Amino acid sequence: MNKEKSFIILHGFEDTEIKKVIKALREILPEKELVFATSTPTNLKWTLEDLLNELEKEHEEMKKIKREK
Repeated sequence: MNKEKSFIILHGFEDTEIKKVIKALREILPEKELVFATSTPTNLKWTLEDLLNELEKEHEEMKKIKREK
């Protein structure tokens, strides 16, 4: 069964805050496939479409790496 993907882009958070947000959202939204990202000086210049496409590619690559372990 494929989970519905939701993209969450965080901006202006400290690393410890990001970890807490990720953990909390995964716990309360287990039915969703969550794709997390943080803003960077580079990706802030991209269109939303370009950013989401890149995040999708990175997310699928990370899933592939985890499966191969």
